[in-house]
Amino acid sequence: MRTLFALVIIAGLILGYGYYHAATHGWLHITLLDTSVKPYGGNIRDAELRLLDGDGKLLANARTDQKFRVVRLIHPEAGDCSAAEQNAPTSPEARDQWQKCFQTLSTWLVDWAGRIRSTDVKFANCDLKAIPVIVHESREDWWLWWVPLPHIGGKPLTYFSVSINVDGENCGAAAGTTG
Repeated sequence: MRTLFALVIIAGLILGYGYYHAATHGWLHITLLDTSVKPYGGNIRDAELRLLDGDGKLLANARTDQKFRVVRLIHPEAGDCSAAEQNAPTSPEARDQWQKCFQTLSTWLVDWAGRIRSTDVKFANCDLKAIPVIVHESREDWWLWWVPLPHIGGKPLTYFSVSINVDGENCGAAAGTTG
């Protein structure tokens, strides 16, 4: 009986830690596409974004990077972590810097990412204001964090995603902006 009780306590602690980590750490993926680029749309170079809540209050700034055109969040102190990410494969110290920067970003964004309701997007000669967006939030796999397999497991995160579609040719929001 004690063994069963101990196993239940251990399982509860393991699952509790997974839920806690998912609730306090997150990842935000933002897709920014120009739908005027045919046939599938194109990622936008040199774009600046302002992520806003329902009252129009600034939650965070972001920008697309030059090389991959992905949207990177800009932390008020840590920046966008791109330099740390690029240097991570070069040494254990650089990898530790990347992990520290990722930790800072993941604990920062989980508090506000679910409240994003609109975004301002500025690129080329286009300055779009208050494009409505929908945030998709997922915490589905938190209970699998302890599984020691490469394709599942690992410390769980809350995943947020936003897709922003703009018509760069006509400088306007495009249909299909979702979470």
